[in-house]
Amino acid sequence: MFLQTQVNALNIVPIIQTNNQEIQVSGVVFDNTGMPLPGASIIEKGTKNGTETDFDGNFKLTVSSSSAVLLVTYMGFLTQELNVNGKSNLEITMVEEATSLDEIVVIGYGTQSKKDITGSISVVKGDEITARNTTNVSNALQGAVAGVTVTRSSGAPGASNTINIRGISTLQGDSSPLILVDDVPVEDINDVNPDQIESISVLKDGASSAMYGSRAASGVIVITTKRGKEGKFKVSYSGEFILSTANETRKNVDVTRYFEMDNEKAWNDNGNTGVEDPTWASDYIANYNANHLENPDQYPDTDWQDLILKDYADGYRHNIAVSGGSENVKTSLTMSYEKQNALYDHSNWNRYTTRLNNDLKISDKIGVTADIAIKLTTNNNPIEDPTDAALSYAPNYSAVWEDGRIAGGKSGENAYAVLQYGGFQTSKSYLFYGKIGAYYKPTDYLKISVNLAPNFNFNKYKYFNKAIPYYDYDDPGETGIPAYISNHYANQNNLIENRTFDNTLTTQALINYDKSFGNHALSGVLGYEEFDANYETLSVRGNEFVSADYPYLSQAPIDGVFDNGSTISENAYISYFGRLAYNFSDTYYLQANVRRDGSSRFAKDYRWGTFPSISGGWVLSKEKFMEPLNKTVSFFKLRGSYGALGNDRLGNYLYQSVLQFSNALIANGADVDAVRSAAQTYLAVENVTWETTISKDVGLDLSLFNNSLSLTADYFIKDTEDMLLSLSIPTLTGFTDPVVNVGSMNTKGWELALSYNNSIGDFRYSVSANVFDSKSIVGDINGKRLISGNLISVQDQEYMSWFGYVSDGIYQTQEEVDNSAVTSAAVSPGDIKYKDISGPDGVPDGVINELDKDYLGGSLPHYQYGGTINLNYKKFDLGITVQGVGKQSFYLSQTYIRPFLYDWQAVSEIYADSYYSNYNTAAQNENAKYPRLSESSSSNNYRFSDFWLIDGSYTRIKNLTLGYTLHNKDIPKTPFTSLRIFLSGNDLFTFDNLPDGIDPEQQSGYLITKSFILGLKANF
Repeated sequence: MFLQTQVNALNIVPIIQTNNQEIQVSGVVFDNTGMPLPGASIIEKGTKNGTETDFDGNFKLTVSSSSAVLLVTYMGFLTQELNVNGKSNLEITMVEEATSLDEIVVIGYGTQSKKDITGSISVVKGDEITARNTTNVSNALQGAVAGVTVTRSSGAPGASNTINIRGISTLQGDSSPLILVDDVPVEDINDVNPDQIESISVLKDGASSAMYGSRAASGVIVITTKRGKEGKFKVSYSGEFILSTANETRKNVDVTRYFEMDNEKAWNDNGNTGVEDPTWASDYIANYNANHLENPDQYPDTDWQDLILKDYADGYRHNIAVSGGSENVKTSLTMSYEKQNALYDHSNWNRYTTRLNNDLKISDKIGVTADIAIKLTTNNNPIEDPTDAALSYAPNYSAVWEDGRIAGGKSGENAYAVLQYGGFQTSKSYLFYGKIGAYYKPTDYLKISVNLAPNFNFNKYKYFNKAIPYYDYDDPGETGIPAYISNHYANQNNLIENRTFDNTLTTQALINYDKSFGNHALSGVLGYEEFDANYETLSVRGNEFVSADYPYLSQAPIDGVFDNGSTISENAYISYFGRLAYNFSDTYYLQANVRRDGSSRFAKDYRWGTFPSISGGWVLSKEKFMEPLNKTVSFFKLRGSYGALGNDRLGNYLYQSVLQFSNALIANGADVDAVRSAAQTYLAVENVTWETTISKDVGLDLSLFNNSLSLTADYFIKDTEDMLLSLSIPTLTGFTDPVVNVGSMNTKGWELALSYNNSIGDFRYSVSANVFDSKSIVGDINGKRLISGNLISVQDQEYMSWFGYVSDGIYQTQEEVDNSAVTSAAVSPGDIKYKDISGPDGVPDGVINELDKDYLGGSLPHYQYGGTINLNYKKFDLGITVQGVGKQSFYLSQTYIRPFLYDWQAVSEIYADSYYSNYNTAAQNENAKYPRLSESSSSNNYRFSDFWLIDGSYTRIKNLTLGYTLHNKDIPKTPFTSLRIFLSGNDLFTFDNLPDGIDPEQQSGYLITKSFILGLKANF
């Protein structure tokens, strides 16, 4: 079934006729984004008469008559069938397939057609990444791939995110996926500029990841960068101007309401006896606003948010790409620069990236690839992030006096002073990496290649803390003795300088085989790889600088310069691996992989691990019994896989008795001598070895209606065995807990992805959606309880479960308090009530204490989903991207909600609107959301419990883009082949059940932001 294409008659001219009524037709073919498609096939239907488009998407073809029918095909797009109908000049816009079965997918050390894949692999095209208009690749992946969780906690410029594939696979080790760029491992997915990406392959199951065995237990992300293509050189430019603003900010009560609630808190703590304004006199409150107008220094009303945080931050991005070449030399060059300012002063992020990819064909059998990438990053910040302080400082403390001088805030707590005068921290990173390789192809089905890939990362970090004196408001001449802002005292002009040098070297030797024998197809890979890494950090601290105007170590006194924790480490791998894939008649598929890894992190006798996998597929749509459904079912495949993966990422030298050096002070009579000491602090375990994850997956791939509708579904199980854990040992041994193979964990989950593409005349549209979920249950970990704050990982419970008290509402009467188990004698009506669950004998004991804590459910998100809608009408395009979480428990922490934190900070409006109060009616108190104001009961009310766990599910409009594209025919006297302008917004709208002022992804520190982008993309 062919879908109707968009075809416009352009500048109709007399048809060129030749003998036998032949006519000549010309035109141009575009992709769905308006870019010319070189190499598209144009064939007259029913004949072998055809041609291909040139580099600019243009074609000319002489057809048999004016009523001829043309078939237009291009990999990844629906076949278009159109009648010439006497037109001589055609404009053809292709419609992208929901799934392209012939699309080449990058897998472990090779490629496969999408239809031949038997593992669980998702592919994101480079255009989909750049369409998100984000700085970091990790941001663009959020909601884009089923099974991939991207967790962000900050909207700071250049901030990175946490990525997990199919849940968690280890307790204490590293659960981040292996990241490869053109088959070479890198530390950070954001090392690559989004504009440099051709595609991203996410390898999710054991069969697809097993080729990377040693580091693939948590999945693999393979990034393929853009390469030059044969043809004349093409130049493109893109530029974006960005405005970012906070998604949510907490609103606090005004200064007089703050006084009133502070009085109520003190009155409550006095047992609701005596005067009701024990802290702030009623007259003082009543006259405060008028007095503030007359004397703001003595009656301050400081809007800390307005003073510290900006309404918006600006930024921009520029990207230039040049690609092209001849049959023998092909080049792709991309260069970009971007700068983003922060939502407060003295903070910005700058990044320069360059990538040059070269392909040289020396002969028909020998070729060379030479790639180099450079990333230079500068991150400037104040000495500390002032965001939390700006949101929480009380209004009755001055940041600056009326004459502009620094004030003391609350007893020296003044975030504004620290922001403006407290010093700075600057990080400059220089990353150089690449790959040089050579290949030899003795036949068209055999390729032998070697690759050498170095990676050098240098970082220069400087942290300079300055003393900040301040004087009273009535000492404008600053003649008195100054006080100092907290942690910025007179002797605290301090400097820390770090120098980090990390370098890795990857060496590969590969043999690739791919040959068909009639209905039989056989392909395989044999490989050898070495990976060597060296990490070194030099950290020096200089104390008590005489002047804060010259932040260099040479200005520190000789006895004030100290080592600040310099480190050095190294690790290495050696790997042998192979893959063999067979298919019969594109119907029955079988693939086997094996990788044997040796890691320097383990002792010689336990160093090697073998990680095999096997997978198979059955294309039912090729079977005769499916022929009646051929018009509906384009492709239907069932697949299954089983694979073993390894993990060793829990530190170096686990098996060695390593001496740790430190400085110590020893009494020597009446004197104290500084000496250098050495001790073995870690108990070595010689037989520690690989942590192994067994992955099982069953799935199906279904395409309907000429591949316009596609569905992919997977169910998976991951079992981690011999998990690397710190084994608890008695403290009297003097050793830190050693790492041993003791734990296990089970993860089960499912994924579903759908997509649909079609067109109606000039209107083209596509829709895609994905949803997934997984749950990781901790197995036998030798009785160990892994506790991190309010989270616990323990046998038979979900990984990182909330662990705390079970609440039972808010006490309404004294009688209710008297008849309940309580945490202390301070508990009164209006405080949170807890359930008495257990005691020393395992039964309720009438006391609320640690024994009453319980498991309160998982902390990780569930039912994660994402989707996109793309609409095109003539020259206009509209894209909408959605991402969300269907179920998650959000912890409303004390930083968010507690009034008078530290006995002086601000009170949020959401708390003030609904708390238990003696000034309320009984009905109001029954419906109150929050406990009474009390400092004496704060240990009861704000201890961690399910009272503070609320619905954290949300739906977010991740991206909304409206664009308009002009082609060369629209602007014929310009050098442009196409020109696109667009307006875009990221994270524009969020729908959730959280209190106002709280973003569902926000933790602490820099706020989650939304951004507005004006962009231009030009192709020459």
